[in-house]
Amino acid sequence: MHTARRLIQALDAGKMKVPKVFLSYSHEEPEHDSWVLELSASLRKNGVDAALDQWDLRPGQDTTLFMESQIRDSDFVVLVCTPMYAQKSNIPRGGVGYEKNIISAEMLQSQDLRPKFIPVLRKGDFQTALPTYLGSKYGIDFRTSRDQPEALDELLRAIHEVPPSSKPPIGPNPFPKPEPAPGAVPAPVFTKPTEGVIRVDGHVESWEKRALGRFEFLRQTRIDKKKDDPFEKGYWQASFALQGELRDVGLSELLDILRKSKTGRTGWDIGWVPTRDEIAPYPFQDGIEVWLAETGGKGPGHSDFWRAERIGTFSLFRGYQEDETDFAKQFPQIQLDISLVLWRMAEFLLYIENFSRNLAVGNPHANLRIAWTGLDNRQLGYHKAFAPPLQKHVCHQPSVESHLHIPDTTVIKIALLRNLWTITRPLFEAFDFFSVTEEQVEQLIKGLFDAKKETRI
Repeated sequence: MHTARRLIQALDAGKMKVPKVFLSYSHEEPEHDSWVLELSASLRKNGVDAALDQWDLRPGQDTTLFMESQIRDSDFVVLVCTPMYAQKSNIPRGGVGYEKNIISAEMLQSQDLRPKFIPVLRKGDFQTALPTYLGSKYGIDFRTSRDQPEALDELLRAIHEVPPSSKPPIGPNPFPKPEPAPGAVPAPVFTKPTEGVIRVDGHVESWEKRALGRFEFLRQTRIDKKKDDPFEKGYWQASFALQGELRDVGLSELLDILRKSKTGRTGWDIGWVPTRDEIAPYPFQDGIEVWLAETGGKGPGHSDFWRAERIGTFSLFRGYQEDETDFAKQFPQIQLDISLVLWRMAEFLLYIENFSRNLAVGNPHANLRIAWTGLDNRQLGYHKAFAPPLQKHVCHQPSVESHLHIPDTTVIKIALLRNLWTITRPLFEAFDFFSVTEEQVEQLIKGLFDAKKETRI
């Protein structure tokens, strides 16, 4: 362990900060708890301020506050992964389940440039032992089949941010730059973006995962368990990430942009910015949030959570209006309404156009991801007349995802009908191969968006 010895010498010389690390694990058999204790002790011996419930949780102390403060204040969190740990993390109760909610919320604001959460595999394999919320994070193999000092060295290097000793230094360029020929035209020089402008890459999948983690955390901590959870039967979520150049704005200006981006098409707008104190928008990390579910007990179709960030990202989570009591009584045979789906998705597309016009520079792209959950055994319907009359169409899967790339957000209206048909096609087909034509889409949303009038066809 020459690497560890050098690290300690550097720490003693005052050249390196002592990193603070918290270990998250599931209590299993005594042998597993002892192994975690030994790993924590090894970290402390090698210049790491490792914290562990076996050492630091005092009798009478609130366990949830302990976990929350440790995860928040640590430089790194080491997750000791086993099949039981993964199983417990998917249950929103108990220590590991609560830690999962806190970690998901922390991951929301992490750009993964300096990963805070380090999985270590103790038992099982990476498919069965890593919780689903960790996604594709790289883990360190600590199973008994691997050399343990080698695994510990890899973990210490990750914590102390020391590259592997096998990584060679960068040598000189073997091809010296040739002198330009007389009269040659110099190559173009690429400059940085204009001052006050940032460039974004539009990675909607990573953004949506972070937003989902934050939503799940708020759902577990903000909703009173004695009241109805408006998202219990399912919800739909819509996310987008702009790609291109954006104005570099602060949160106060971003809030003004969100207000200006409303579509005004319905009474319950996408990204609605309320003014009542209890539900008013608030800053969190590097974004703005609105939580309309309050403490629970509200109608699912009016229990939004949305979050936006300065990097051109936005996510909305909303329950189904079809699950509200009044709708269910009036239309008992409709658990998912065709027109409501089309209206909400059309409104979402129009919102993207407004948002990008207010924030972006030029003609940005947008990457979209839409998901519907809680679909199993729902029946498709339409609360107005439909010709010919709809037959019974039932969904036999729990969720559906849809993806779309928009090459120019400033002209969304022109291709709105085609994009709307593309987005909703995977959802409708999950209901016993149901489909609609573009002409039907045009008619079903005419009260919201008149294509012939607004696109001057």
